[in-house]
Amino acid sequence: MRTRLFAFSSFCFLAAAGIASTSAGCSSSDADPLAGRVPSANIAESPQPAPTTTAAPPRGLAPPPAAPIDDPGPAPAGCGAIAKDQDGFFTRTTAKSSYVGFVPKSYAGQPTMLVVGMHGCGDNALNFAGWGVNPYDSRATQAWIGISIGGRDGDCWDTSHDAEKVLAAIADVSTCFYVHKQKVVLAGYSSGGILAYELGLTQAASFAGILIEDSGLGSTQPSRASWKINVAHITHTNDETFPLAGVHADWGKLEAAGIPLQKSEVDGTHDGTTDDWADFLLPKIGAWKAP
Repeated sequence: MRTRLFAFSSFCFLAAAGIASTSAGCSSSDADPLAGRVPSANIAESPQPAPTTTAAPPRGLAPPPAAPIDDPGPAPAGCGAIAKDQDGFFTRTTAKSSYVGFVPKSYAGQPTMLVVGMHGCGDNALNFAGWGVNPYDSRATQAWIGISIGGRDGDCWDTSHDAEKVLAAIADVSTCFYVHKQKVVLAGYSSGGILAYELGLTQAASFAGILIEDSGLGSTQPSRASWKINVAHITHTNDETFPLAGVHADWGKLEAAGIPLQKSEVDGTHDGTTDDWADFLLPKIGAWKAP
């Protein structure tokens, strides 16, 4: 499978921060990410706390609160027949924008995790659905429904106005398939990552986690999150659009706010790769769940 990689120029970064642009400066590369790829190095994940055994509370003290009840929400009302292409992708349109979706072969009407992707500048919903949200190499065995938001094909996201496109797509796909309401994960590359952070942190109660490739917090403060939402963020060490120093500063803000961050630094520039999603980001989401 030929996978397209996308680069995000400095001009596009201004657009992602709220200055919309249709300039040809948002460039793309047709290189195959699997060709000649050297195994990832310099991985630096935050250590995860070891499980501990909770002792019974001393007599006279209240017991610890019970674990959150699993609440997948109501079953979908249904949305009629859905036409899919030869690779299993479908396109639907809401009042706000279109989106592209993929449902795993294992889906049998049970409550299922949803991954909601936002592409980078110059990319489009269909392409990102195939190389980021639903990677080819793991598509046959994936356990999540994956959608990629449209409405900004070939352009950058506007964090001031585009959240409504994301929320409308989530609402629509949830009428067609049984989306577990506590297991909705936002995923973004570059410009899409800024939007994912903005929506995920400011409306954290609605999401189980955030997946980020080659992006940053923008102006969003982690302290705005209503709970310690899960975050996994991978960055490339030679990314000139989101330099390592700035990414490290963002990671520091997340960790200072108590956000459970899983992070990785790998060799490369600002070109996104399907390996980052298939090998590092998406495998993190299995146990993620909103309160």
